[in-house]
Amino acid sequence: MLTLSEKKQKMENKFSASQKSYNEIVNYLDSRKSYEYSQESVDRVKQLDQLLGNVSTKTDTILIGGTNGKSSALHFTSKLLKEEGFKVGLSYSKHFLNYNERLVCDLQQVSNKDFTDAVNKVIDVVEKNSIDATSFEILTMSSFIYFQSQDVDVIILEVAVGGKYDATSICNPKISAITRIAQDHLNLLGDDLDKIAFEMLEITKQGGWFISAEQSKIRLQKMKEFVEERGVRWAMPIRKLATLPYIFEQLYGRTASLGERIAQLYVEDIKGKFSPFLRGNLLATQKGQRGRPTLKAKQDAQINPIKTLKNFWRDQFNLAKGRFEYLSKEKPSVLLDTAHNVDAFENLFLGVRLLHYQKPLKGLSLIMGVSKSINSLEAIKSARYLLKKIGGQLLFVPLPGNESCHDVQTLIEMAKEMGINTKSFDSFSPAFEAAKETVDEHEGLIAVFGSNDMVSQYWKYREIKKI
Repeated sequence: MLTLSEKKQKMENKFSASQKSYNEIVNYLDSRKSYEYSQESVDRVKQLDQLLGNVSTKTDTILIGGTNGKSSALHFTSKLLKEEGFKVGLSYSKHFLNYNERLVCDLQQVSNKDFTDAVNKVIDVVEKNSIDATSFEILTMSSFIYFQSQDVDVIILEVAVGGKYDATSICNPKISAITRIAQDHLNLLGDDLDKIAFEMLEITKQGGWFISAEQSKIRLQKMKEFVEERGVRWAMPIRKLATLPYIFEQLYGRTASLGERIAQLYVEDIKGKFSPFLRGNLLATQKGQRGRPTLKAKQDAQINPIKTLKNFWRDQFNLAKGRFEYLSKEKPSVLLDTAHNVDAFENLFLGVRLLHYQKPLKGLSLIMGVSKSINSLEAIKSARYLLKKIGGQLLFVPLPGNESCHDVQTLIEMAKEMGINTKSFDSFSPAFEAAKETVDEHEGLIAVFGSNDMVSQYWKYREIKKI
C-alpha cells in the first residue's frame, strides 16, 4: 500500500502543471466566468475529469444541495464524521475573501501552497485542451485532485445552485441531500417550488441514498416518488431539531439534524460501522436488537460511557464563517449572515429577536442587499416585522460586484410606504458608518446580510485580507 507521501509524488508525476503563483491563479480565476448552469458546463467537467484520470470516481462523495443551509450542513456533517474517525474533504461553492476558503480538509482550510499546486494541475489541462471552463468547474476538479492527495475517506461537495446542470452532478454520490426548498433562482430552475425541487433532485444517482430536511409533507411525498423512480434509496426526512446550544437550536437545529443523519447513513449503511453515538443511543444497542439492554451492556456503559450528541454539540458546536456570525466584541456588535432570500432573512431575523430576548438591544441597524431573484416586497415586509419588535432602521446598499440587485431607490420607496425608518447608500462603507452612529456602542447591533459578497464587503471595510 502506498504511503501518503508516495501518493502525493504519484499525483505530481501524473500531472505536469504550468506553475502559476498563488496570485496568478487568483487573477486567472477572477478572469473566468464564475459559474454556468448548462449542459455545456457538465460536458466540460466530464471532459476535465476524463483527462485528469477520472478523479471524481476515486473517493466516496456526498452531495448537499438546496436553497438555504447547504454550507452549514457540510460543516456539521464533517464535524460528526471526524468524531467517528473519518478524514473528510469539504468543497464549498463560494468564498468571502480568498478562493482557498472553498477547500477544507479535516476541518482545516487548505494552505496557499497546496491550493496552488492542485489548481495548477487543472489549469494545465484546461489550457492544453482549450477548455473554456468556469472558475467553479476548475475548483470542483481541483478539490478532487487535492483531496485525493490527502487520502481523505469521503468528499462532501456543496451543490452551487441546482442539480441537473451543476458541475457537481458528474459525481456518483453515495448520499445526496437537500436542505430545503425555498423561493430562489426561480428564473433559473423553474417557476414554482415543485419544479425547483425536481431540478435539484437530479443530483441523485441510482443506488445511492437520498435524504432531505424539506418541511413540506406534500412536496416530500412528490420527492419520494421522484427519487424512487430513479432507483435511489429514500431515507426518512428530517423532523426533529438537533440539541444545539441556545439560541442556535431554533436557527440551525434542523440543519444539524440533517448532518447527523447524513453522517449516520455514511458510517452505518455505506461503511458498515455501528455507531451508537450517531444513533443517539445511551447504551450500545446493536442495530436490530430488541428488548432491554443486558446487564453487561449496562455495566460496560458505566465503565466506558458513550459520548452523546447533546454533549458533542455542547462542547464542539460552532458555525461556519458568515453564518449567523456574531461579533460580540466589536463596538457596536456586528452580525454577519449570507442570507440571500426571504426564507433565509426570516431565519436571520428570528435569531436577532432571540439575541434581543437574551439581552435587550439598544439600537438596531440592518444593512441589506436585495437580489433581483427574490420578492423584494416580501423581504421588506419581513424586515418590518422585526423592526416593529425591536426598533431600528433599514439601510439599503447595492449588491457588490456583478450581482443583479433591485434598484435601491425603489426599495426605499417601498420601505417608506410601510413606515420603516430607512436610507439608501451607493456603497457599503458609508452605510456602515451611518449604522454606527445610530446604535449604542456597547449594546447595539449592526446586521449585514443579502449575499456572500455583502459579508465580504464588511471584511474589506475592516481591511481584513484573510479570515
